[in-house]
Amino acid sequence: MSDWPGGGEEFDLERLPGNPRMCETVKEFLIRQRGFVSRTKWPPGTQFECKGCGDCCTWNFIILNPDGDLAKELQKRVKYPQGSWYLMEEKGQIRVQMPNFVFMGNIPPDHLEFIVRTGRRWGYWVLNVRGKVVLYNPTPCIHLTEDKRCAIWEERPHVCRIGSCRRWPIIV
Repeated sequence: MSDWPGGGEEFDLERLPGNPRMCETVKEFLIRQRGFVSRTKWPPGTQFECKGCGDCCTWNFIILNPDGDLAKELQKRVKYPQGSWYLMEEKGQIRVQMPNFVFMGNIPPDHLEFIVRTGRRWGYWVLNVRGKVVLYNPTPCIHLTEDKRCAIWEERPHVCRIGSCRRWPIIV
């Protein structure tokens, strides 16, 4: 068993929706995600454009800042805190859990809208080295078409409008 978050993780493929990346460990996701983010340092204010590759629509992550006490409590329990989360839509909160520990969290309204509208109501989480909770969701958006296009482009959530993979700078 790996000592990295998600190493040796087993998934119940009977209960979870079909997804070719479902068996990806948290470590594999983070490595893949780092590869997507440009290492180039762009000047402040650089604008980026969407080329329609659909990668951001097949997986996503949200970074939350837990209070210091929660981060310390998580780190006391295991070397690499990680687990699962799901949206409790009636409360507008997420339930974050790991063995023998559960906590509830509020998320910003625009992220709540994003989770609901894209159908990404569950996923996995890890406490990163900076003490932030990274909510990872390997589920494709329910509005992604077979040709990797957004079926609700004009009405897409705010998070989709402002998000950028920082791969395609607009050069003027």
